[in-house]
Amino acid sequence: MQLGSKFLKVVVLAILALMLNIALGYEVKADSLILLAITVAFLKRSTLGRGVFYALILIAACYIPVSWNYGHPNLTIISSLIETNPSEAIEFFNDLEVTTLIAGLGFTILGFCLFKYVPTIVGRKTSAFFLVLFSFLLLDKPVRTVIDRNVTENYAYALTSYMRYPPVRFFFDWYDSYDKYHIFNAEIMAQKEVPSSWVITKTPTKAKNTIFIIGESVRKDYMNAYGLPMDNTPFMSKSNGQLWTEFLSPGPNTFTSVMRYVTLNDGVNIELNNNINTLAEKAGVETYWISNQGRMGEFDTGISAIANYAEHVSFTRSGSFRDSNIYDSTLLPRVQKSLTSNDNSKLIVVHLIGSHPRFCDRVEGDVEFNFNGDKISCYIESVKQTDLLIQKIDAMAKQQAIPYNLIYVSDHGLGHRESGQNLRHDPLVKQSYEVPLFFTGSEFKTRERVEYPRNGFSFIKAVAELMDVSAQQLDAHPSFFSSYEDKPIVNNGEGELIELSTLRDDPVQI
Repeated sequence: MQLGSKFLKVVVLAILALMLNIALGYEVKADSLILLAITVAFLKRSTLGRGVFYALILIAACYIPVSWNYGHPNLTIISSLIETNPSEAIEFFNDLEVTTLIAGLGFTILGFCLFKYVPTIVGRKTSAFFLVLFSFLLLDKPVRTVIDRNVTENYAYALTSYMRYPPVRFFFDWYDSYDKYHIFNAEIMAQKEVPSSWVITKTPTKAKNTIFIIGESVRKDYMNAYGLPMDNTPFMSKSNGQLWTEFLSPGPNTFTSVMRYVTLNDGVNIELNNNINTLAEKAGVETYWISNQGRMGEFDTGISAIANYAEHVSFTRSGSFRDSNIYDSTLLPRVQKSLTSNDNSKLIVVHLIGSHPRFCDRVEGDVEFNFNGDKISCYIESVKQTDLLIQKIDAMAKQQAIPYNLIYVSDHGLGHRESGQNLRHDPLVKQSYEVPLFFTGSEFKTRERVEYPRNGFSFIKAVAELMDVSAQQLDAHPSFFSSYEDKPIVNNGEGELIELSTLRDDPVQI
């Protein structure tokens, strides 16, 4: 009977360790679970230890809504948090899934209850044995990895980064991701002090408007133009132009992708000063940046820094808590004004809020679709709303006396949640990178589906070609519109280039 009771306590301890590991967002590994189990058993020995355990449970419970969607703390989460304006942050909390809130509450109650039944480590010999085991499991993998990778400096950082001990990794990953973001942001911001180095080799021979529309959070498989059996892209599904079927976004979030759409880059490193605005300006093209995303201060983010290189800058949102939901249609009068301001060659960048979560808040009017619940129905409707906006901007451009090109691309896609009834940022699925790319304009006389594999790292070349502009830095690259094939690689949001094939598939659940 006593043996059965001891076994039951060990099982309870194992369950509690598993719960903590999953709540903090880490992959389940045997050494992680043993480390957590030893920790919990030691913490039960004293009043201070019990207080530490309860604090850990509460921290993990509060993190469950995040780990449910995004996993352990990482650079993707940090960049999204920092680049998201306060009004969007409020929207995030308003849109928390009830399931995750219930899970967090249930986790707290169950954690407190189970803790009463876990065994306590007592006795010098027993304590010494488990301390030795704990130390071995804590340091074995980090030390072996440091040796295998021939790390020769910053040992403390290397050892901590390779640990499989969730409590330490959790706080370290928050610090490390925050530090990496600010180091990267400081590096690119420092480039603002450096003049652009474009050496222009081609300028427009006649006036032309180039309209570059950057969408938000649209994965191509939720578009009728790419096969969704719902009529939510009537303009892109039928208009003359090029619909690219094998195009990949540079990254899984706005910060990673847009920065690489509009700058000279190698996929990881970017040249902030060498962006589409400085390129256009040096070639004599007038520049506009019209955005429905938060400015967050004049130079607070890389994207707003690039926007401020434009001659004419217009943001609908300051990024404050006072910002309310603003529909993309608000941008139309500003686009119209830009197009009609003069007959010079112009580059007009239009940055949409598009299909950013919360989807139903993006929809202006009724939702006509009914598919996989309210959230996905709103998502599909938001895509149609963007398609209608593009059609209206295209009609405006046609009314001008000079020719034009129009580009539409989404910054990134999303991954499914709630059994296919919701979508969230997810750098681990292919569809977070498989986005729509559509070109149209006065020079496109036919409709074409283009199947050349292409990643978004060289997208500045496409914009330059449509402006009839080039520079020495771009001349070395083949035409974006030629038949070469890019390798299907993406930036995972952590500054690492990975092959798309290593990510899991996450299809629309029809």
